Amino acid sequence: MKRKTKVSSLNFKVSSFFKKNHVQAQNDFLRDYLPWRTEYLSVLLDLEQLVNNGKCNDCGEGEGLIRCLSCSGTRAWCPSCVLKAHQHNPFHNLQLWNGRFYETTTLQAQGYIMYLGHGGEPCPNLSHQPDPSPWEDLGSMEDVFAQEEGDTINDTQLGVSNLVIVHSTGVYSHSVSWCQCPGAEKAHHLDLMKARLFPASLTHPRSAFTFDVLDNFLIDALECKTSAMSFYQKLRRFTNNAFPDKIPDRYHELMRVSRIWWDLVNRKRFGFGHDTERSPGPGDLALYCPACPQPGINLPTSWRYDYEEWLVMRRYVVDGNFTAQHMKMKIPEDDVSLADGKGYMVTEGPYQAHIHDSVEEREASSSRLIIFLKKSTCSNHRAVNATNIQRSNLRATGVGATACARHGCFVPHAVVDFQKGERHMNMDYSICNAVKYTPEPIGSTLIIYDVACQWSIHFAEQVDQSYHLSLPEGTKILPAPGILMGKYWRPSGLLSTRFPLLQDPFKSLLKKYRHALQGISDTQGPYEELTRSLDLDDVQEWKKAAEKAAQDRGELLYIYQLKMDKAPSMAEIRLRLTENELSANGRTGSVAWLIEGINIENSQDALRLSIRQLPQDPTASQRTGIEEKRQKLMAWIIKFHEAAEVMTNGMDLKGGEGAPLDNPELCLEEADISNMEDPEEEDILDFDGNIDSPAEVTEIWMPSWAASGHIMDDVVLALRQEELELRKGQANDCLEKLRQALGDRSVIFREKIHSNKSVHHQGTRSKKELQTITLSINRHARGYSRARAAMLRLGADSDTVAVYQPLKPQDLVVSKEVTEENRHGQGSDKLAWFWRINNMEDSQKNLWMNEFYRVNWLKAKARYDRWSEELKLVQHEMFWTISWFRTQEERWRVRADESIKNGNRAYAERQASMWAEFSAQGLKNFEGKLLITS
Repeated sequence: MKRKTKVSSLNFKVSSFFKKNHVQAQNDFLRDYLPWRTEYLSVLLDLEQLVNNGKCNDCGEGEGLIRCLSCSGTRAWCPSCVLKAHQHNPFHNLQLWNGRFYETTTLQAQGYIMYLGHGGEPCPNLSHQPDPSPWEDLGSMEDVFAQEEGDTINDTQLGVSNLVIVHSTGVYSHSVSWCQCPGAEKAHHLDLMKARLFPASLTHPRSAFTFDVLDNFLIDALECKTSAMSFYQKLRRFTNNAFPDKIPDRYHELMRVSRIWWDLVNRKRFGFGHDTERSPGPGDLALYCPACPQPGINLPTSWRYDYEEWLVMRRYVVDGNFTAQHMKMKIPEDDVSLADGKGYMVTEGPYQAHIHDSVEEREASSSRLIIFLKKSTCSNHRAVNATNIQRSNLRATGVGATACARHGCFVPHAVVDFQKGERHMNMDYSICNAVKYTPEPIGSTLIIYDVACQWSIHFAEQVDQSYHLSLPEGTKILPAPGILMGKYWRPSGLLSTRFPLLQDPFKSLLKKYRHALQGISDTQGPYEELTRSLDLDDVQEWKKAAEKAAQDRGELLYIYQLKMDKAPSMAEIRLRLTENELSANGRTGSVAWLIEGINIENSQDALRLSIRQLPQDPTASQRTGIEEKRQKLMAWIIKFHEAAEVMTNGMDLKGGEGAPLDNPELCLEEADISNMEDPEEEDILDFDGNIDSPAEVTEIWMPSWAASGHIMDDVVLALRQEELELRKGQANDCLEKLRQALGDRSVIFREKIHSNKSVHHQGTRSKKELQTITLSINRHARGYSRARAAMLRLGADSDTVAVYQPLKPQDLVVSKEVTEENRHGQGSDKLAWFWRINNMEDSQKNLWMNEFYRVNWLKAKARYDRWSEELKLVQHEMFWTISWFRTQEERWRVRADESIKNGNRAYAERQASMWAEFSAQGLKNFEGKLLITS
């Protein structure tokens, strides 16, 4: 009783602890809200009543019938006080009490005038205003939203115009008083800019956009993939949710102005407002990867001596995107480019010249015609084969790009348009521009491309023969097949201008650093323990071979594959027996007949599997399908028995015992073991009463089925010898496929099952793959068992029986010593017998085991070496990232020192401070981790 009391007390304390430290989930917050819902609703309705009993909060005298939804708190204003309070808040939303409820009103309706040209104050020359002519873009000052775009009216006050202003909280109409200083009438658009309003046109602007709404649109387009149409529709609903169509349409103006705004912002951010004497060059209005080695930017001047070549090697991934399409323009020659080739896209003129010359050269050379038009032999690759597809309505069928393979940053001035599909001529241009992007060439460049095997064949030839393609001297291109690019495309199909490394410059590298440490932890110990367990001379020999393979590569990389000769397959034995069958038994066709019998046994096994997989209450169609398979199989068996009489000179080979039943332990996961009963029972679905035995259990008349004690002539004895050899081949094939299937199952467990953090992540696909492989393992195990049983009936000698041992269910469980080659303790006593033999003598078996350990040791070493290299590379990338930030800071410091204008100096100081903060944050995050190169 005492013990029970103590346990209850402990449970109470634990429960209290969790309640005290409980972190609320989303549903907990919703439950907290429910009791207050009625009260909240009451507060919302109370806010609809007249504020302060209709008295002005400011002057206390006038009627306070106006309230502002944009100001904090609840205050009431009279018309004069509301204008004073909002003199510098022109984009607040007002409501006017009409005696029954609040309705929308505007500052303009209350007499608000926006003064431009003098910091929001009236122009000193306002009394000397010239007689203005009507603006062509005016809407009605009484109800501007009721006017059509382009309507004009005369001003009711001299020097005052009506202006539609688009802000992030809605679309507004304001009466604007322009500066009346001499010559100011030509600079109205500049007055708007100084008021942080971007004019929709330079002469007589009738619309303007606040800088805030333009920044909002760019962020919305980037983060939310919002189109210009959807964004402007949102603003119209902000202004009048019930009748958005009454709000003037400025969609086309938004499209035009946002392009100009983005061009200005880019040039400002990249310093071309300071470096006015220099125009942007190719790719100068785009950022590249801070963590990639770039001479003159984040590498020391002695980088060629400080770093190993593999560390500073450029690593690019190349791919195309067929969703980023562009329609043909009606008047392409009228198109105005604001930054042709200055960002990520290549310069249009030289690129089109390259495409034109490449097409002409293709048409002039029949050999090159084959190169360009021949379909890819790389698994019928869709992207390359799409080059023959015509899309007459598209100017560009997609885009291709080159990006940093390690961090996902697109290379500036390396994105190209596709005219038809992903052709080599397009990607050649992108790759060459990417390789040339760095100010100083770096020797080796790794190109990861899903069709690298096809592209690399003629790349060097293309570069040599083209006037538009070139590579830095000494550049070595290393092609490698691979697909990494998909995650770097935005879902909309456009390039993502925000890279993972620039969204959070440190999170990506810290994640790589943790993965590298974990990789070393997982591979170092097992690799070293495996090394200690092996013969030192063997390890030294394998180590030298690995170093030579890493240096010379090519065919030397085959050291990572098993070099042992496999046991002869049934096909090889069949060929040998077929060549000698006439001299052996005096007739031809016996080998083919024996092979047919083995194939019938395999078909019987497949049919029995299909029956085991039937549900307990099969449908009529399922039962019919089984019966049709039985009939076809029985017809095949009858035909085979007719041939048997000829092959055996009429001797009866029938054993009379029937086909042996499948071992239930080799049928796991196919059906419940309790259902594995006599196949001649009802569950075998024997619908035809005329058939003595269903096809799937019918005895096959082969030499191995002949009952013991039969008197056999020389012909049958020769057939028995041939079948014995074929059964050895069958056993060899089954064991080989069994090893492969067990290896596949171990990969599924390791990569897709055991690696998952939760059972919920074990997807249906992984489980189905596992089930399919398990069925294959069972099938090969049963096939081997049939082959071994036949060899025993055929009188196999003791040596053969010693080689082909019985197969037990526990042998089909893959140990970690087999599936994880870099683990230690791979003793032969832990391996199933068929992993250690390959139909060889004892000395050959030892050689096979030595080969097994050689490959496993090489792979274990390679894994450990790769993780060690990954850690070293990440540590250098941390240093390069900080150096890149420091370079940006230094450039802006120089601009600040050289600036004459106060605004230029202030902006340069702000940019330098931002990059300095990046550097300081990097040093803090990478403390104790990065490798610093002086």
